[in-house]
Amino acid sequence: MKNFTVKNDQLTVADYQALRGTTGWEKLPDAQVEKALARHLYSVTVFENEEVVGMGRIVGDGSIYFYIQDVIVHPAYQGQGVGKLIMEGIEDFLAESVTGHAFVGLMAAKDVHGFYSKLGYKARTDSAPGMFKVIQRT
Repeated sequence: MKNFTVKNDQLTVADYQALRGTTGWEKLPDAQVEKALARHLYSVTVFENEEVVGMGRIVGDGSIYFYIQDVIVHPAYQGQGVGKLIMEGIEDFLAESVTGHAFVGLMAAKDVHGFYSKLGYKARTDSAPGMFKVIQRT
């Protein structure tokens, strides 16, 4: 295994934008990303040497609802344990933060459901499907 470094709550706009750029997702304005990063509950960033190779964030109200967002592993590092490191950090944060009953949600691509199911995440049933809306203003 490579020598990866994990940093908690140190995700920068530049690192976020760099990893997001590896996904083919639309580039967001830096000011919007900066505002989002200032308001998330927690982040995990993984580096090999000084190069950012993975990230994940938790957003929500910090009590009842937690949503795992932006879990991205650079394509050149997929299958090398980076996703596992990200999720270990996220799971540690949840273990320390959740008291009582809490809902932890995430949206995942079909090809990674197996990865998350190993961590106890389940697909929503047909009787409780999720929905979403994207708002884009220019």
